[in-house]
Amino acid sequence: MIQRWGRWAGVVVMVSGLLVLMVRWYVAPEPPGVRVTTRLLMGTLVAISTWGGDEHQATRAVGLAFEEMARIEALMSRFRPQSAVSLLNGAKRGEERPIPEELALLLVKGVELGRLSGGAFDIGLAPLSDLWGFSREPPPVAPPVRESIASWLTEHASLNGLGIAIQSTPEFRVKLSNASVGLDLGGSAKGYAVDRAMEVLRREGVVNALINAGGDMLIMGSKGETPWHVGLRDPRDPSGVVAILDRVGPLALSTSGDYERFFWADGVRYHHILDPKTGYPARSGLISVSIQAMDSMTADALSTAVFVLGEQAGLELLQHFPGSEALLIRENGEHVKTPGFVGRWSKTP
Repeated sequence: MIQRWGRWAGVVVMVSGLLVLMVRWYVAPEPPGVRVTTRLLMGTLVAISTWGGDEHQATRAVGLAFEEMARIEALMSRFRPQSAVSLLNGAKRGEERPIPEELALLLVKGVELGRLSGGAFDIGLAPLSDLWGFSREPPPVAPPVRESIASWLTEHASLNGLGIAIQSTPEFRVKLSNASVGLDLGGSAKGYAVDRAMEVLRREGVVNALINAGGDMLIMGSKGETPWHVGLRDPRDPSGVVAILDRVGPLALSTSGDYERFFWADGVRYHHILDPKTGYPARSGLISVSIQAMDSMTADALSTAVFVLGEQAGLELLQHFPGSEALLIRENGEHVKTPGFVGRWSKTP
């Protein structure tokens, strides 16, 4: 048996022993007048670009936007021991715990998308994610033993819905049903943080900006008379771009793919996007899903859900979200996009 860690799409940076991704969306080199600031947040390199306006005002606004993203990470990351999510995950199962309203609203939306997607989107997968260990260092080189996944499936399948009960009176309270459930907001919290960061920029007087947080991108305004120019990296050729978009905001973009975190074992690619119905990485016939929407959290969550569901069921799910569009890449390399997806292919499949 030969095992190796797969090649990451984009650039990988080592920071304090952690793998940090710079993947999926490529932003063209910026002309004079565009200011770009980058920071490491939420497991990726986040870049905020602004155009025009007062430089001092823009610099202050960008700093505040990064502070807002850091605040949300501290609140919602399950890898922060004192975050609200970690404290809830560590609570006794069946015990109601108060949580901040902001987190409760994110959970409500996650539960609703779980219902609409037939369970393909599941915010309670932390125990299963821990079994696979894609967030650990060193990264995994083999899948978990079958018995551990089977045990998780048996317990998880017995739940009513996602096993997450949310009460809103007199305060927001949440309880988790059993040990097979633990909150993992990796499919929506980063998108939410991007939305909040853009709102800070808008509040501070910035009117033209682009936030690129790994696979999540949010556009506001333009570069004067020039649209923002971005490209989607080829999932099988990290040096290539498969689609190009010239867009004026507002617009959110999010991409999920099997090339972000993965390893090979016995000739099989195991990636980090897990299917709650099987306990294994999703095998839906897709290798990349890009979603356009009006807000980043919706795009973020839908890209995960559609990837797990596959082409037909995934496109049916989009009908519940007016204004959302998709660009899909099948396992055989064929390209599919919905009529409203604004962008052009740069490569012929």
